[in-house]
Amino acid sequence: MAKLSHTCENAIAITFLGMNLSTWLWRLCFIFYVNACQVRLFYAILIIQSYLLTLCV
Repeated sequence: MAKLSHTCENAIAITFLGMNLSTWLWRLCFIFYVNACQVRLFYAILIIQSYLLTLCV
């Protein structure tokens, strides 16, 4: 779509910027998801441990 060399370079640069931003956004979401799963797993383990302790008493 770009006809001049300057606008063509800008279009390519914006494409790479968009690709990099989407990659970083995906990584950031993945980090938050993993942390949320670890917190849920931690609480699940605490609940199971407390349940097992009540059965032993």
